Amino acid sequence: MVLRLLIYLLVGLFVVWFFTVGLERIMTPPKDLSDIPALQKTYQKTPTIRPVTLQMAQAQEAEALRYLNRIRQSLQLNPLSGNAKLAEAARHHANYSTLNNIQAHPEQPGLAGFTGETPQLRANAAGYQSPVAEVIAYNHASPYPMVDDLMSAIYHRLGLLNMTQDQIGIGVAGNGEGQVKSALVGLLGNKALEALCEQPPTPKPGALAFTQLCPSGAPIPKRAVAQAMSAVAKTNPKLVAWPKSGASVPPVFYEESPDPLPECNVSGYPVHVQINPIFVGRIQFDADSFKLYELEDEKSRPVKAAAIFGNRKDPNRQEDAPAPNKDQWIAFFPQQRLNWNSRYQAEIQYWENHTTKTMRWNFFTEKQPGLVEIRQSQTLSIREGQTLTLYFPPKSCHNPDGIRLQRQIPPGINAQARFVDGETLQVTLKSAPFGGAFNLRYQPGDIQIRFEVDS
Repeated sequence: MVLRLLIYLLVGLFVVWFFTVGLERIMTPPKDLSDIPALQKTYQKTPTIRPVTLQMAQAQEAEALRYLNRIRQSLQLNPLSGNAKLAEAARHHANYSTLNNIQAHPEQPGLAGFTGETPQLRANAAGYQSPVAEVIAYNHASPYPMVDDLMSAIYHRLGLLNMTQDQIGIGVAGNGEGQVKSALVGLLGNKALEALCEQPPTPKPGALAFTQLCPSGAPIPKRAVAQAMSAVAKTNPKLVAWPKSGASVPPVFYEESPDPLPECNVSGYPVHVQINPIFVGRIQFDADSFKLYELEDEKSRPVKAAAIFGNRKDPNRQEDAPAPNKDQWIAFFPQQRLNWNSRYQAEIQYWENHTTKTMRWNFFTEKQPGLVEIRQSQTLSIREGQTLTLYFPPKSCHNPDGIRLQRQIPPGINAQARFVDGETLQVTLKSAPFGGAFNLRYQPGDIQIRFEVDS
């Protein structure tokens, strides 16, 4: 009898707690399932990121360079060597980005951490005299997803896979606050060009020369510049495709600046082929032949393109730049996200030496455990220790901003969740000793998933 009264008392206390404090906690999204702010683009997730110390930044910079060089060398491209001056300029811009909560290549005079309006001026200020190219990624706690984000964005990818550059400086900064919690900046250059700007040779009488290559304005013979670029290009293959044959990549591309698909904010991972500059003019792509197929059970399903274009029809080519008449690269942009856990085949024809040739290769999208496609509210079974990956396919290539997650998890159930990307959520049931159920609600779409613990 005493035991029964004690049980009634405990139940009564729980009911009082639930309707006074517990319900509010259950309906409040927890920090580990943090909402993605509505003002941010889908791809700009803001996970919990600790402030980056100098020691952490240096370690992440070194790891990012190793990872990038593994990618390049897997394509038989020359590795990039680190340059201290480029790293200094890159670190300054990463710091500027996080201090001012700004995602952009230009800097504004007067703002905290300003070191130059353009990447070139920032490199010059750090003592690097020759031309540079800049790439930037944001809001990750480690360098690997930062580099992966850059490889999903066509213009940044082309920069990282450039076949005439052999130096890079990488800078990482982060304060864990605001919309730009962390930033990784890369500045790429050519070692031989830098040497030419540091010690300009005397041009021969009548020789053609560049006078705006170096900040000093010193004339640099065009032949010397060509030799500096081709010396690196000669070490690289004729053609490079990414994703490479056999690669495993994310299925999605969001946005970059400049934006190749301004009408879309979520689409499929782009596939591209680029030509070694030595062979530019000798190879011409047949854009109409660029196809992508999803392969399943010996069947192939065509993937619809949102756009197919290269440098000659690039919508973001500067208006005052002369129209190129030779192919340098071409890209296939899938209209919809690719599927997880899938195999794809890309193919394209090109002309070389009056002969039609075909490139054809397969690649994969990354595997996710317990993948479940979610299009409407439903109930799922889950057991202790199990991870389910929920994929919410977007209805079009323009997904509403404001991705959010709410949870209703009663006491006694330990469940964790994390965004893999804006449309993919991983849920892991750590423990549920008394069984039961819990709910997650995903926006946009107001989709509720009820998880029943399978004991």
